[in-house]
Amino acid sequence: MVLKTDRAGRAIALLAALMLVWTLPASAGPASAEFKVPVEYYKLPNGLRVVLSPDHTSPTICVGVYYRIGFRIEPKDRTGFAHLFEHMMFQGSQNLGKMEFIKLVQQNGGVLNGSTRFDFTNYFEVLPANKLETALWAEADRMGGLTVTEENLKNQQGVVGNEVKVNVLNRPYGGFPWLDMPQYANTNWFNAHNFYGDLKDIEAATLPDVQTFFKTYYAPNNAALAIVGDFDPAEAKEICRKVFRAAERVGPSRATGSDRTAPGKRKTCNEERCAGKTAGDRAGLSHAGAEYSGVLRHGVDRRDAYRGG
Repeated sequence: MVLKTDRAGRAIALLAALMLVWTLPASAGPASAEFKVPVEYYKLPNGLRVVLSPDHTSPTICVGVYYRIGFRIEPKDRTGFAHLFEHMMFQGSQNLGKMEFIKLVQQNGGVLNGSTRFDFTNYFEVLPANKLETALWAEADRMGGLTVTEENLKNQQGVVGNEVKVNVLNRPYGGFPWLDMPQYANTNWFNAHNFYGDLKDIEAATLPDVQTFFKTYYAPNNAALAIVGDFDPAEAKEICRKVFRAAERVGPSRATGSDRTAPGKRKTCNEERCAGKTAGDRAGLSHAGAEYSGVLRHGVDRRDAYRGG
């Protein structure tokens, strides 16, 4: 009886296996296509690095420009300038007046945004595919030079000051990622200063200060351009050559790597506000805070923040 039961069990298991194989879809075989993302890198004569990634899934394009200036790169006496310039880039350029960049994108069915990060400031636009040249021309126009007036500067100083007060200073725990955590985790100034910027530094900015900052950090050889979406790479290259050739290459006078990239002394666990924390705790906390602040900033449509008065 036991022998018959074992044989019956094996027969049922075999039948189930055969039925499972029968119901599985036929294999595509070794010739199945491998998933690949086409990416091409090249550089323009003025030093602008370009990244192309065509994708014809949807008739849209995304243009992004990344400048190597962020919280950890701004000069010691210019705290908050990286964030201030995110606003100034919408205040007018050679051929586009104040806020006309935003109007141009929106009137062509697109969306846009910008953000300031630890090591870069980025701007992007998503538009219908046939508006690729429009987006590239607009980005090239403001890269070629801003038309900044004393009035616009004062206006945006007030806008940024209010943003700091509303989003950080006057919000419960709002200073955690920007004011508390970096200063108590690091001693290297570039990693430990107030990333939003001291209001006194922002308010003290003059028109020559802004112009010098722009020429230093918003040069084409201090930037990278990314184009993704439904476009022809050869056509995109020709447009880039045509519209960005006027942007002049400038040698950025950045601080040397010895004082900027050195980690500096880490605060010890028994120092103020670090009591009870291990090195691993602080490192994890720092990373989590950075991700948290990035999500907060990325999840908010900031277009109205650039308008001011």
